[in-house]
Amino acid sequence: MLSLRNKRENFILLNTPVVFFILIVITVLRIMSLYISPIELSVDEAQYWHWSRNIDLGYFTKPPLIAWMISFSTFLFGNAEWAVRLFSPIMHLLISFVLWATAKFAFGSNSGKIAALIWIFTPAASLGGFIISTDTPLLFFWSLSLFFLLISLKQNSSFTSLLVGIFLGLAFLSKYAALYFLIFFIVWWTIFDRGKFLSIKNIFIILSASVLIASTNLYWNYLNDFVTIAHTISNANLSKIILNYNNVINFLSSQFLVFGPLLFLIYLLIVIDSLFKDRDVTLLAMISFPVIILITIQSFLKIANANWAVTAYVGATLIISHYVTLKKNNILKIFFYLGLLLNIALSAYILNISINGSFYPLNLKSNPLRKNLGFENLAMKIHKTFIEENISKIVFEKRGDISRFNYYLSRNNKKLENKIFLKTSNLVPGNFYEANYNYDLINKTKGEKILIVKNISNFGNNIYKLEDIKLLKSISSKTIKNFERTYYLYAGKIK
Repeated sequence: MLSLRNKRENFILLNTPVVFFILIVITVLRIMSLYISPIELSVDEAQYWHWSRNIDLGYFTKPPLIAWMISFSTFLFGNAEWAVRLFSPIMHLLISFVLWATAKFAFGSNSGKIAALIWIFTPAASLGGFIISTDTPLLFFWSLSLFFLLISLKQNSSFTSLLVGIFLGLAFLSKYAALYFLIFFIVWWTIFDRGKFLSIKNIFIILSASVLIASTNLYWNYLNDFVTIAHTISNANLSKIILNYNNVINFLSSQFLVFGPLLFLIYLLIVIDSLFKDRDVTLLAMISFPVIILITIQSFLKIANANWAVTAYVGATLIISHYVTLKKNNILKIFFYLGLLLNIALSAYILNISINGSFYPLNLKSNPLRKNLGFENLAMKIHKTFIEENISKIVFEKRGDISRFNYYLSRNNKKLENKIFLKTSNLVPGNFYEANYNYDLINKTKGEKILIVKNISNFGNNIYKLEDIKLLKSISSKTIKNFERTYYLYAGKIK
């Protein structure tokens, strides 16, 4: 499969049609896995779908682009899980193409093909191709920004600088982590460029265009008391410092799985060896490596999720694609091939998990898939009770429950829209449902019947202020082997 024939450049990994074919086949397989997978929507995916029902310039916890994407795909193909997630594999294919073009422009045609193959088989792209998340559009527009930035550095072009700003603005509308790109690029320009390759005029164009695009969401935040920005700041709040070395170990070890064990190690070694020796490589390192450092510090001071540094691996992909095509260091090439083969194996395994909903042959003590199974079946039972008992409103007590059940109850049934609420004791809303579907803040009519869905059998204190409260039934659904999810359905009338 891999060819090492000597040519004008050092070697040819694969010819262009074969690389293109591989990218398309992998993407088609991932789309097929979406269609046949038994894995249901996660809490965040279901919430993004809910947002997509109402197109806006911003939402409670995220910028708007994720909802726009889902709105478009579900408008075309309906509200099934595969349609909600459809843009994930497609955008990772597009990212591979963008990285192909970027590496080819900066380092040569062989580097371009290698970059495309590296990305499509990274665990981040393999898992990200199945889950719809804000990282997916962020990575796409981050890649486009980097592509046109490298062109701007070579041509000092105002037009390509404008495109950099536009795509950076769209990256910001995907996820606020796009700010890392702008901050670290300005740091690089201040230290290494200062107008030598990119004029101050074009820097101004980049900044102006990105701020103009981002201002749509900033304006929405202004109209909504800066709720999204406040939530983001709250997540990064360092007022409660933990100083936990275990968090650092967990985060750094997770990065070996995000990018691939050997490729992550190769990337670190190249950055250490080559920083400040090459303009383009230094730029790629400055826009990638500091992200990992920053999130590592965050993990030490508080906590950090594995995906928070995923933007670093756009630059990492390009750096590796360049160095593996150089004549020197055959050992690096051997480790690269091993790393790529390992990532291909991981990608195949992730595809198998998404198709079968199973980690077989691994036997995990705590199977994370159980969190995303059984809700559709339970929703059917809740809906049946809703009809039989002449229920007016349904109330849940956890964000994870209302998010997923709202999707499975109302995706094909508009009669249940705006009849599903969350009971919370929080005075300050901490999530989208507490802010917009708070049971305590809605109008109620005396005598109307309320269905309360609990995951414990004890009703507890009558905080709902209902009368004639009774347990209607318990409902259960099997998730994984020897594990069931059970809820208890209570009904009562408004006093």
